[in-house]
Amino acid sequence: MHSRKSSIVAGVIALSVLSACAVLDSRPDSTASAGSWNIVRKSESVEVMVRKGVPEGALKTPGLGTVRVHSSFAGDDVEEVQRIADALTSKLKTELPAAGDGASTLNVTISELSPVSPALNVASALLVFYPLDTGGATIEAELVDSGGTRVAVWRERLSGGLGLTGSLSRWAKVRNAVVAWGEACAHQPPWLMPAKVAAL
Repeated sequence: MHSRKSSIVAGVIALSVLSACAVLDSRPDSTASAGSWNIVRKSESVEVMVRKGVPEGALKTPGLGTVRVHSSFAGDDVEEVQRIADALTSKLKTELPAAGDGASTLNVTISELSPVSPALNVASALLVFYPLDTGGATIEAELVDSGGTRVAVWRERLSGGLGLTGSLSRWAKVRNAVVAWGEACAHQPPWLMPAKVAAL
């Protein structure tokens, strides 16, 4: 009996760890291979690139363009995913500074959404006293200058966090992570890092 319980615990932990991993899917990016991009940041979960020679002004205070969702969910999940996109749009509209004349445009795409499994969180909470499934989403933000040239790209795989809040909801953790990302995008986008470092 003890070994069976140990096997179940090990299985739940393995599944939870795998579901909580925030790893950005690699994909061939033709713009990066052209050699005209500076890689600002690159890790398993984040990729930030800025086109070489782009003036700092083109990276500051963009106007909000489109927020798109690419998903293949059905039923109630479609509404929940749309609520996530609407929450991000609302956050960016209220948090982004006013865009000046000739400002770049910020376009955002949410994809690869994975909801929390409430059943897995109940099982893990019973076995290890903590819900471990976090859900996740991939977000890609691009800045396009007034001439239509893509000048910055920020791709990140988000996870919902391991806290108790939202552990029994399929989408609450994902929504919270996406909205928190929107706040960071509005106030401290990583494509401004080179300009800030150069100014020091």
